[in-house]
Amino acid sequence: MRDAENRAWQVVRRAYEERIPAGNARRPGKRLVLVLAVAVGAIVAAVLSPPGRAVFHSVRVAVGIQHAEPALFSLPAPGRLLVVSAGHGGVWLVHDNGLKRLLGSYDDAQWSPHGRFVVATQRNELIALDVDHGVRWSLARRGAVWPRWEGTRVDTRIAYLTPRGLRVVAGDGTGDHLLDGTAGDVPVAWDPARLHTVAYFARGAIVLREADTRRLLWRAPIRVTPSALEWSTDGRYLAVKSEKRVIVLDAAGHVHRTVSSLGSELAEVAFRPGTHRLAVSVRLPRRSEVRLVDVDHPGSARLLFAGPGVFGDIAWSPSGGTLLVAWPTADQWVFLHGSRVRAVAGIKEQFPRADDNVPLLEFAGRWCCR
Repeated sequence: MRDAENRAWQVVRRAYEERIPAGNARRPGKRLVLVLAVAVGAIVAAVLSPPGRAVFHSVRVAVGIQHAEPALFSLPAPGRLLVVSAGHGGVWLVHDNGLKRLLGSYDDAQWSPHGRFVVATQRNELIALDVDHGVRWSLARRGAVWPRWEGTRVDTRIAYLTPRGLRVVAGDGTGDHLLDGTAGDVPVAWDPARLHTVAYFARGAIVLREADTRRLLWRAPIRVTPSALEWSTDGRYLAVKSEKRVIVLDAAGHVHRTVSSLGSELAEVAFRPGTHRLAVSVRLPRRSEVRLVDVDHPGSARLLFAGPGVFGDIAWSPSGGTLLVAWPTADQWVFLHGSRVRAVAGIKEQFPRADDNVPLLEFAGRWCCR
């Protein structure tokens, strides 16, 4: 039975290769229509074959990986994971040996550079934490959200958003100031190639600005409303994710390429560390997919994983060898390492939250450190 499922999965996986177009979104031509027709035909053939019927039956019986581990006994790669449990469940710290610890009832959290500390938000507070010794300092700021920490081991900055705009404070809690009162409610992204330089959304454009001097480096108008910004680890590309497409800007703010979802919803994006390959999570009417798009090579996209229902957050391990995909529909986490798939079940029980109707556990950018 399991061998039959694996064979059918390989057929479906190959059939979906290259579905996300690599260039600017255009009306599909005859060549694209033919490719999609072949893909659909391959899927139909897989489902109608005996192995395909076995897979289809198992999906109808229960959504999820059949042989999932009953609990998160360990992470499959070195590092520590911050898990933001929505619905007032708080922030959890997960060690690679499986140890889980609730840090507190915070709304959001992110690592400091090199994973020495954590910055969190709670009601109207920005809080810096030592994960072993508790709160180091706190700053009362109305509606503080989306904290992001960057810098060297001894010189850091934290950017965060308030209803009055984008603010920046030093890692020791000093020098808090307003950077841009027009910044939109989109998490910012620190440029990994330029110290204390932050990208954010403001008035229909992506802006790159020096946090200390407030000097504007560039402003790139865009015709979409973004929901996430993601730098490649070398600072060469900035992925601007909206609901239907990803606009990839280069380090000078010019459009390098656009990745379209062909009308489907783009849920999450994450650059693989040390590469220009972008993991893209797509929500289709009845299923979700995660694809790996090479932004340096137009036309290069590869299906990593697909399943019925809704996928949640995604996160790369610090080394870039493993991708973690949340699968709320199945109440599972799925770890993808090359062609190997490892699943963990019972996620809701392991990370409880007050509002069980909130389906997502978030950990984007929170798997640290090697």
